[in-house]
Amino acid sequence: MNPDQGDNFWKEAESQGTMPQADNVISGEVQPTQEIPLGASHFAMFPQTNAILALVLAIASFACGGLIMSIPALLVAISAKKITDNNPTHPDRGIANAAYITAIVNICVSTLLILAYTGVIIFYYTAS
Repeated sequence: MNPDQGDNFWKEAESQGTMPQADNVISGEVQPTQEIPLGASHFAMFPQTNAILALVLAIASFACGGLIMSIPALLVAISAKKITDNNPTHPDRGIANAAYITAIVNICVSTLLILAYTGVIIFYYTAS
């Protein structure tokens, strides 16, 4: 420790000064805001699909539609998959795949139920 500093080393200096004036001036025109078009993500445009409609139809077919709703869901999902398979970064790719799988599963389950009901009815009438 320097002996000239003494106990005043940690005290705040009471120097007065002025702040320098800013010489930097920002000039130019205000740019208008840019809107992001529908279907755009990360500066890329993607074609629109009906993947959400296909998924809604496929899920609703489990509750009330059976084959009546799952076959159209499969057709819409196939058309959405054709669009999304061309571009692996398409934002609807996962939804289209989920709708496709859900529709196929529901078609299989509905077909098995129809065959089981038909078998039970045939067995009931042939047994009596």
